[in-house]
Amino acid sequence: ESLERAERARGAPNMATITMVQEIISSRIAQLDEGSERSVRAARELFEFAHTSHDTSEQNKEQMNRENAVPALCRVLRSTSAEAQYEACSALSELAFRNERNCMDIVHTPGALESLASILRPGHGSLQEDACLVVNNCAAFCEATAMHIVRCPELLQSLKSLSVGQNKGSRNVAVGAINCLSRSQEAAEVLRKDRFVEDTLMTVLNLEGSGEKHEACHARATMAIANLTATVPALDGCPGGSQAVLSTIVKILGFALDGKKWAGIFFAPYSVLYPMGNLARASEENADMLAKAKAIPKVVRVLKEWKDGRLAARSLTLALDIIMALTSMPDHQQELRAVGAVKTLRLVASRARGEPRECAELAERVLERLLERHLALSMGQHERLGRDSYMSMVDDYVMGVIMEYALGGSVCSVEDLHQKRAPLAEVSELHEFHPDLDDGG
Repeated sequence: ESLERAERARGAPNMATITMVQEIISSRIAQLDEGSERSVRAARELFEFAHTSHDTSEQNKEQMNRENAVPALCRVLRSTSAEAQYEACSALSELAFRNERNCMDIVHTPGALESLASILRPGHGSLQEDACLVVNNCAAFCEATAMHIVRCPELLQSLKSLSVGQNKGSRNVAVGAINCLSRSQEAAEVLRKDRFVEDTLMTVLNLEGSGEKHEACHARATMAIANLTATVPALDGCPGGSQAVLSTIVKILGFALDGKKWAGIFFAPYSVLYPMGNLARASEENADMLAKAKAIPKVVRVLKEWKDGRLAARSLTLALDIIMALTSMPDHQQELRAVGAVKTLRLVASRARGEPRECAELAERVLERLLERHLALSMGQHERLGRDSYMSMVDDYVMGVIMEYALGGSVCSVEDLHQKRAPLAEVSELHEFHPDLDDGG
């Protein structure tokens, strides 16, 4: 009845509505310790108030944190009632969603991780997926929780078993949790020592299936392997092989940048850029595979649309690292210029949006790599070299090839340059400062 009154009062929250919701939340937290039936109802209503669809979701989560809802819900996990455990898992996973304090409270509550590990053992059916989501959200939204999670051997073993089990729902969430854990360097070391790549993730990639959720599971397993080994696994048995999975990862980055769900999952750009950065830094071959997966426009988009916020600086650094790796290959340099990378890098280097100084400095270094051929071509045509320089002796066709190679992505075509006979020093200056040139044409 109280929840129904609160629902009727929803809309544009006023002080009376907010006060009523706060009173109901306090009441429900107190009821969590009053027995099975009351705790089920209380946990269910706390989930509703914490859910992102509620108008005051964030304020409600903060109130629940202040009033110790997390330890009380963790006590409900030990209930003998499967319904009570389910409602407690649902509430805890929602409290952990985008709230670092609640994530830390969960892993610091004595016995909480052990209770989740117990629920994740065989015999709990669909409840396993809900318990696994608590672990996933803690690792996803608070990296500091990862070491606490991997220090619980029972929990790690349960994640391993679920990842290769028959229940697809639990498998998908367990693989997601492993992927989140793999972004913590300390936790990654534990996962490597425990052979998660060989015994679990490679097995996941060999499981047959179809549909978006199956693709997402493969993509998350691949991202986890990239985080743990900085390699792309050989997937000869999968349709399209490794290149197809990388294309899925790049597609996920697009959904993340749009703020949209894919396969029922909200991905953060950082969570996709992290494994892409690991791969790009590790080898030219990996960087080339990412480019073939059409990563360049989306990575440049990260720079274009950057704004300060949670993990924003780390995401920007990762995007710049990926672009730096791509500049080592001429074909990819040309594509970078064609999609406006030069103008965007200059924007980052200017720090006009509050970019961190180290990111601005990295952007300047990437710019140097992208423009070094323009400088070399201009110097080769400088009048002080004289008319008999080697550059002046080549025929028009060879000169056109050289100019196309150096100025790829310019709005000035090679034919235009030959017809106008513009000195290349002037062309280079135009490319350096023309406001529209870097968007390609």
